[in-house]
Amino acid sequence: MRQETLDLIIEGGWVIDGLGAPRRRADVGVAGERIAAIGDLSGVAAARRLDARGKIVAPGFIDVHGHDDLMFVEKPGLEWKTSQGITSVVVGNCGVSGAPAPLPGNTAAALALLGETPLFADMQAYFDEVRSTQPMINVAALVGHANLRLAAMRDPTAAPSVDEQVAMQRMLAEALAAGAVGFSTGLAYQPGGVAEPAELEGLARVAAAHGALHTSHIRNEGDEVEAAVDEVLAVGRNTGCATVLSHHKCMMPRNWGKSRATLANIDRARAEGVDVALDIYPYPGSSTILIPERAESIDDIRITWSTPHPECSGESLADVAARWGCDKTTAAQRLCPAGAIYFAMDEAEVRRIFQHECCMVGSDGLPNDAHPHPRLWGSFTRVLGRYVREAELLTLEAAIAKMTALPARVFGLAGRGQLSVGAWADITVFDADTVVDRATWESPTLASTGVEHVLVNGQPVFPAADGMARPGKILRREPAARDQHPE
Repeated sequence: MRQETLDLIIEGGWVIDGLGAPRRRADVGVAGERIAAIGDLSGVAAARRLDARGKIVAPGFIDVHGHDDLMFVEKPGLEWKTSQGITSVVVGNCGVSGAPAPLPGNTAAALALLGETPLFADMQAYFDEVRSTQPMINVAALVGHANLRLAAMRDPTAAPSVDEQVAMQRMLAEALAAGAVGFSTGLAYQPGGVAEPAELEGLARVAAAHGALHTSHIRNEGDEVEAAVDEVLAVGRNTGCATVLSHHKCMMPRNWGKSRATLANIDRARAEGVDVALDIYPYPGSSTILIPERAESIDDIRITWSTPHPECSGESLADVAARWGCDKTTAAQRLCPAGAIYFAMDEAEVRRIFQHECCMVGSDGLPNDAHPHPRLWGSFTRVLGRYVREAELLTLEAAIAKMTALPARVFGLAGRGQLSVGAWADITVFDADTVVDRATWESPTLASTGVEHVLVNGQPVFPAADGMARPGKILRREPAARDQHPE
């Protein structure tokens, strides 16, 4: 024992280490920001003791797919994370990030995913502001490909010139040096959708040289989903860049079942040595900006926000169109810029994807939406309550590994995602018999139940209390951490 008196002992809980080992009854001792001891600590002095008898003591959950970039500055309490046991989040997904800011006159609809706060000149400036604000939880940041295009190209809708490609690669290298863990693409959105393989591979080679990774919202999640998955796998295969397929899904009934083929292609790529993982959110509805071109192809679309018509938040597009006496495409055009939930996924397929051995959990929550997707407040507790306890898709130990040690390994977050001596004291205590999401399509901001205590770097962050310290850190990627495979 490094010190005679520990800062905290969590007593008598069922410890699940995140690495896949069976649960065991043990005490967990915390000294400063780290786990100091695990075992029978009944004879050890502590400044504070927490009774966890009958409860699960697990590593804090890692949300691998967030859009909370600017919330770390605007609302650093991040209650929608802490209330479901999340202690770290990866931001900068789907090709959009808090930095770099676009050149004057450049913009993109996808930037609305982040909110209205001005973006930062570069990733260093973003990190400086996050440090100044001091968030409640940890953050790892990707740099968005759309941001690189908007910041480097006079016409981001065109192919980059040689100089513009060089500029994007330089900006990416600078962001990685500042602490970004990789870059993301949003190939389903503009301006990322015009990118050709040479552009993507040039950026991926820069990331690979820095030991960083590439995450991708693929080009098509409907009729062309197999080709879109293969496109991203090819980038990883040709460059050696570690790859993550974001919120993998197959949209529209005619495409349900195609995940059998896409997952098989992922497995073949992994067998060939391509470093690839994927993530999902545990819901059959997706959420992003409102895209008028989808208005007639998806029957059930719900408006989450609209700049010109905020009164339509929470309504179905069909109801809005009927009230206005127009078709759904026209209504969507009148609502934009706007956000929407698209009900076009198969729950059985979502569950199949979730069970894949390299699938992680990412909320993809949009905290700026006036009527957000319930995944913002409920993704991780939904896994625990509905996928594990009710549906028994996986053991609790296996599911927790997907939300802790696996993402820590994939994103190179050393000392995170596990309960072991010397690891960072990111800890979640919950009741396995009651934990569940409460957020619904109708009431999407209801907090989960069953999560009782959350610590970040040894400090309590949930339940919230006046005067509570905000102990979150900016997490850098340490490639060596990726060699620590869960057992």
